[in-house]
Amino acid sequence: MANFQDIDEHIESADLSEFAPGGKKHVTASMATANPELVVPRICSIYRTVRPILVALSTFPLIPPKWREALKVFISVMDQLCP
Repeated sequence: MANFQDIDEHIESADLSEFAPGGKKHVTASMATANPELVVPRICSIYRTVRPILVALSTFPLIPPKWREALKVFISVMDQLCP
């Protein structure tokens, strides 16, 4: 697992504006319906950006066990969708 500094550097280097409305990787529900082939790579891109945070949270002992389990399941599903 990455440490705080690694995660922080990863997030700081990401251009999060790409995912905001108007950004080239922004996604809407209507886009997902109209063109899922275009949307999945965009979803995977944002997932890969936030994955280190999710992994860290999934092991954080102050988070309730069921929450950590939910995060781990989500990470597992997304890792399969976004190899």
